[in-house]
Amino acid sequence: MQVINLDAHRLKMLAPQPPLVLALGFFDGVHQGHQRVIQTAKRIAKQRGLPLAVMTFNRHASQLFQSQATFRYLNTVAQKIQHMDALQVDRLYITDFNHQFAGLTPTAFIKDYLVGLNAQVVVAGFDYTFGQGGVNGMRELAELGAPYFETVTVDRLANQQLKVSSTRIRDLIARGQLEQANELLGYTYATQAAFNPLTRTIQLANRQQQLPAAGDYRCWLVGANYRQAVVLGVTTTLKIISPYQLPPVAAVLDVDIQWQQRVAQAVSPVLDQQQQSQCRKA
Repeated sequence: MQVINLDAHRLKMLAPQPPLVLALGFFDGVHQGHQRVIQTAKRIAKQRGLPLAVMTFNRHASQLFQSQATFRYLNTVAQKIQHMDALQVDRLYITDFNHQFAGLTPTAFIKDYLVGLNAQVVVAGFDYTFGQGGVNGMRELAELGAPYFETVTVDRLANQQLKVSSTRIRDLIARGQLEQANELLGYTYATQAAFNPLTRTIQLANRQQQLPAAGDYRCWLVGANYRQAVVLGVTTTLKIISPYQLPPVAAVLDVDIQWQQRVAQAVSPVLDQQQQSQCRKA
């Protein structure tokens, strides 16, 4: 897969692109709804013998206009690249969502980016928006893009009558409901971190990634040549609860923390005796 970083300057310097099918979206989490959009584009690309391309963005719009916003990502850019590669995307365009891009008129976005990238078919979800203020949707994209390309709208994917969305998944993770979140993602949620087996310390690679609610969780720590099942305690920091001893590894490891499920909280014997004593006194 070819990864191409884009902004207004790089777009002008970019060599002519081959005719392609282009899927649009921020794709945070690359969840099952996003996968449906990309698979739709992939099917069309295969039918027409064209490369499959995806255009996404390096930051969420809220980070540009609301500097104090506490937005939490499901994926780092590196993780998003990995997911796109697994979906057999041929070209991934990562566009710098800066003030210049955010200020583009709908027509400028279509001509500069979509036509400029030689899109023959543009595929996006039903709720995709574009242009200054993000007030234009798929109807406007189809109308304005009609002279240049075909537009395909992918309907929403629902689970238990609710839309599968990044917002919904963030909320599930924030409440510690990892099994439900993983079902909507279609894979096990992971955060990137640096792990020191000697000190048992874990440092997140991106503090803006969504963490589960405070509690204890069954996880896998997975690195290039490392795989360890742990119970991880989440408070203001991340702490390994078990196992007490870890295989000796000299170096700090880059790992994915793969979040499996929350551990049911058991009442400790000491606490239980204290509570019973208080009840008898009452």
